[in-house]
Amino acid sequence: MKKILLNSLYVLVTLLLLVFLYLFFIFNPNNYKDEITSYISSKTKYDFRYNGDIEVSYYPNIRVLMPNIKILNISSDSKDIIIEVSSIDLSLSLKQLMNNIIDVNNVRAYELKYYGINADDVLIKTYSLLKFSLFTGSDKKITNIKNMSAKAKIIDNNMRVSNIYIETEMMEAKGNGSINLITKEAEFNFIGKIKAYENIISLYQDSYPIELIDEELPIMISGKLNDLSISIDLRHIIIKKIEPIKKKIIDKIQDKVINELRDKIKLPF
Repeated sequence: MKKILLNSLYVLVTLLLLVFLYLFFIFNPNNYKDEITSYISSKTKYDFRYNGDIEVSYYPNIRVLMPNIKILNISSDSKDIIIEVSSIDLSLSLKQLMNNIIDVNNVRAYELKYYGINADDVLIKTYSLLKFSLFTGSDKKITNIKNMSAKAKIIDNNMRVSNIYIETEMMEAKGNGSINLITKEAEFNFIGKIKAYENIISLYQDSYPIELIDEELPIMISGKLNDLSISIDLRHIIIKKIEPIKKKIIDKIQDKVINELRDKIKLPF
């Protein structure tokens, strides 16, 4: 009996050692690029691509660095790009993964482009309308995200995303949200703040929203992943700062009209 137990233990340790050696010294994910892209594409229902070598470490958690990622929408007639990322750094809980739960300790994306909407333009255009002015924008429906980080957990085809941080050309925002991995419906809520004047590009410097400095900007992003919509709630800003400006503009217009009438009609006041 003792001999059987010792032999069993020997086989188990040998197998674990072989798995360890394979994962750390033999297995190379870059030899399976086609399999990786096909698998991710089949699971997400989007055309997933990357260009370059993947770096992987397995202890104490699984960490994956993947460069030059593109995600395209697959339709019957064309493939439209949705997301483009310079690189992604992903850390997964090994313990949770063994329990069939994908628990992302941290994911960080650098130089991300989302095609379809420009969040910074939405903010400035909304603000300019409230100030009775016109902002033409960049004419490019692309949100440029300098860097983004978050935590996520996938259970039963539902991804809960927390501790999200996003930095665009114009704003910094923090929030939480969720994605249904079957319907591809997403819903996120953020609180954003505009960046300092000297830290943004000249396109937005020319229309810098001074009244929004240090103000919290409630932002909601919702819809399908390939067709998200964004709304920025500035009602509290209108009441606090824009309304007095509006009143001054109206008073100035009224004074101008009255002065013109006085000059033309000689009003007795």
